[in-house]
Amino acid sequence: MAPLNEGFFIVTTKLLRHSTARLTGLIATLALTAGLTAAPASADPGPSYVGLGDSYAAGIGGGQYLVAPGLVPAPCAQTGAAYSTYLRGLNLACAGATTADVSNNAVAAAHLLKDSTHVTVTVGANDIDAAAATAQCAALVLTPACKAALFNSLALKLPKLPAKIKSMVAVIKSKAPRARIVITGYPRLFTLNSFMSPEQKSTANTINAAVDLLNATIAVSAFASRAQYLSVTQQFTNHGLGSAEPWIVGVPPFCLSATCASAEQPGDVFHPTETGHISGYALTIKAALAL
Repeated sequence: MAPLNEGFFIVTTKLLRHSTARLTGLIATLALTAGLTAAPASADPGPSYVGLGDSYAAGIGGGQYLVAPGLVPAPCAQTGAAYSTYLRGLNLACAGATTADVSNNAVAAAHLLKDSTHVTVTVGANDIDAAAATAQCAALVLTPACKAALFNSLALKLPKLPAKIKSMVAVIKSKAPRARIVITGYPRLFTLNSFMSPEQKSTANTINAAVDLLNATIAVSAFASRAQYLSVTQQFTNHGLGSAEPWIVGVPPFCLSATCASAEQPGDVFHPTETGHISGYALTIKAALAL
């Protein structure tokens, strides 16, 4: 691959912001026209609400890991703060899950999904290797490794995500024909502060803009598949790493002692804290779905 230069990232950052603005308007229009109807109540004693998805849906960052239901492959690293668990649904989310994994889990749990009235999904980040990008850019410095990881996620992997979401939603609908399907977005990871250097602020803005573009892609893909998109961006505003009250697990110097990842669970980094899972996700979903 040809060497990456600063010009690419300056242009990429501008494109991210312009694309997000255009897609936000499109999302608002689609939200008014999407024919989303509540599913009829189920007489089946099985769960009426099922949560699917990746580590954000599994609850990573929200406390000690629990033993996941036998229907999902181990290890899934679920916690009690996961939004579906908090809302008394069945949590079938799994750390590291992609859209293909969600489809496979839906097939495996078809007997539980068939009469469910609500299905929520948080997925997409693993499809574009977002974890690799955040790991390489954790210090908020645009090193060659950070630049390469961002290029891989945004230029190579993100354009393939809409087709994957469409396929996943089709599988979920076939297994949960009565359910209202809701796909959530992801929070921005950083809140800028006066202690950050100009380079760190610039890199944080680039990462946040990349999250916005991922969310916009998920939103448009959800609407195109006649599913509902639910944003959590506003809920996490001023609660990113670098804020006085972060709802994201971090690493020094961008975290407070209570919100720094532990040596026992290093995979919690860049995931919501218990407060983030509950106040950022669970309460938002509860209000939107009237659960």
